[in-house]
Amino acid sequence: MSELWPHLPAVVSAAMYVQVKAGIDLAPQSSHPDQIWAPVGGRVSPRRIRELADVLSSLGARYGFPGPAAPEARIAFDRDAAPIVRDHMDLSWAEAGNRDLWSFTSLVALPHLTRWRFGTENRERWVATDLTRHTWARLWWQAVVFAGHEEVLAALTESDLNQLLERRSIGGDPRLVLEIARAVTGFSGNAPRRAVIRDVTLRLMRYLAFVDVRALTDQQIRDLCSVLMTETLRRLPSDGLPHQRGDNVSAM
Repeated sequence: MSELWPHLPAVVSAAMYVQVKAGIDLAPQSSHPDQIWAPVGGRVSPRRIRELADVLSSLGARYGFPGPAAPEARIAFDRDAAPIVRDHMDLSWAEAGNRDLWSFTSLVALPHLTRWRFGTENRERWVATDLTRHTWARLWWQAVVFAGHEEVLAALTESDLNQLLERRSIGGDPRLVLEIARAVTGFSGNAPRRAVIRDVTLRLMRYLAFVDVRALTDQQIRDLCSVLMTETLRRLPSDGLPHQRGDNVSAM
């Protein structure tokens, strides 16, 4: 059974982020005096919140926390942290879509790790206005979308994930994300990854204007993504795109 996590009202999270930007170090806590709860369901215990902070802190230490870490280390942390966040936060999809819940996670439960992972300049990493950009929400959803296919997630760069999950018409369908990701990570050739994924996702978005993929079977979605990838690889050399390897990692 899923559990409820505290919600931090938007006005409170905005004020706390001002403190963060001012250089105040927020210590991890298991509760906040202004937190609220969804009205129905079992509430997570403070012990469970502390456990999440402890496990992720231990994981972070493997990648340099609390000291500086290279972009590669922080992204490796993300990949290992995603299933931990999912497993420790047993949320319904409705709860996982609540922005105030994720603001609580970054500003109350895990502020030390949020600061280490992304610093303080990007408000979206702290205050959950866009769940595809939030430090912890994005990891929960990545783990859910790629559950059972973690090797596909591990093969994706941050740039790849942005192309897939920040495009709402694609990112809103886990089957579609998985199959287009499989196609992208499985292609062979000299075309740069960044150019490939941008081209194939644009082709897919044009296709989605005419077809409701919810009516397709898993195999039909897989075939569609394969066809679109073939078209991309056939057209890229004639499109004048530079044949250079794109960045493999992006910290932000």
